[in-house]
Amino acid sequence: MHHSQTIESTDHEEASYSTPVGLAHRLDEEKKRTADVLFSVPQKDGNSETTKTLSITRFADLQLSSPLLRGLSEAGFSRPSPVQIKAIPLGRMGLDMIVQAKSGTGKTVVFVVVLLEAIDAQRPVLQALVLSPTREIALQSQTVFQRLGAHIPGLKCQLFVGGLPLADDLCRLQQCHIAVGTPGRVRYLIETGYMSVDQVRHLVLDEADLLLAGGAEAKLTGGSTNNAFPADVNYIWWSLPQNKQMLALSATYTDYLVEEHLQRYMNNPALVRLVSHDPALLGVRQFFLLITSPDRSPASVFAAKVNTLCKLLSSVEFQQCLIFSNFHSSAQDLCDALHSRGWPVSYISSTLDQEQRFRAFNRLRAFHCRVLVSTDLTSRGIDAENVNLVVSLEVPWEHEIYVHRVGRAGRFGSYGASVLIVADLAEEKHLLKRLQSKCPTNINQLPGKLLFDSN
Repeated sequence: MHHSQTIESTDHEEASYSTPVGLAHRLDEEKKRTADVLFSVPQKDGNSETTKTLSITRFADLQLSSPLLRGLSEAGFSRPSPVQIKAIPLGRMGLDMIVQAKSGTGKTVVFVVVLLEAIDAQRPVLQALVLSPTREIALQSQTVFQRLGAHIPGLKCQLFVGGLPLADDLCRLQQCHIAVGTPGRVRYLIETGYMSVDQVRHLVLDEADLLLAGGAEAKLTGGSTNNAFPADVNYIWWSLPQNKQMLALSATYTDYLVEEHLQRYMNNPALVRLVSHDPALLGVRQFFLLITSPDRSPASVFAAKVNTLCKLLSSVEFQQCLIFSNFHSSAQDLCDALHSRGWPVSYISSTLDQEQRFRAFNRLRAFHCRVLVSTDLTSRGIDAENVNLVVSLEVPWEHEIYVHRVGRAGRFGSYGASVLIVADLAEEKHLLKRLQSKCPTNINQLPGKLLFDSN
């Protein structure tokens, strides 16, 4: 059944949603990075051969256009990560492509570079669609397009998501080469004839597993409650010309999803997989805290978790912290509880209106807040380079959700930590045990003092 997102009005200009902060995690900085974003190559050291970790290729070596190289440089990108080195050349050849790489290793830049090199900005028609599961991820992708394509004359990349005025969408469609949006709003615009897609030659599915599988996580991230993502994506795919390139990117796929869903949309796709048996980021250490409460009532357990969280935030050094809750009600209650104890926190969930969501998102990325309480709306795709602590108020129900939460820390090979707060209850301990059985990386009990690796 078709899911159309709410169309609301606001007096705020689109510019208020821009994110004028640094995009790149510069590999040239004197900052310790993990092998997730660096290559290991043999280096001669006297008579012995050792392994030195470094990124050996610059974006200029990928034969990109001068305007794009200038945009990359100004945004802080100089050396591509392994997934960018492997996937960008294949994408530029026009191949359909399935990309799997760990969270925070540079997948967004892959499809942005491929599309910017393929688009003819002198043709005033829509040529590419990028679909994202949340409005915040869509906004972030549009920001990357605008920054990297800043020196491509005439380029227009526009945002189409629910919660923003339809009238603004119609104005943006008059000048649009690349449309970035959520499936519900994009489908609505195509169905009503507002968005002409007969010249579209490129389709990108960002967080493809969520877009095609839907399921419980779609609800957690603010998607539809009737799993409309797959139906919307299917409608959009069939609306586009037969001759098109399709790119699908995510940190997590199942073999079933690749074989039964993705490949039926694609023409002999290239598979770029830069994941080991463990999808967790190398620089993020994973812990749990087991807590007790005076009784087993939800109110008592929640109060005990808040007390533990406050002690953790007071004793651990961090730059920015994301706190996740499985429930909208718990997230709001937690935000209120932290405020009452003097913690300046921001809050984001799909229950907020779009203006509030974008404001909270931008405050995080611009480093205007140190602690953000969230539902799983921000567990995927959000890139805030200063987040180095992730706390889960409850154990997530699915392993994939946990992987994406952990991926918010340790962006682009940096270091951080993830902490699960687990109540001494049979249900929560069962969820923890199940999660530990699926994670190749050990989730250990938190030691007395948590120290981050630092430079």
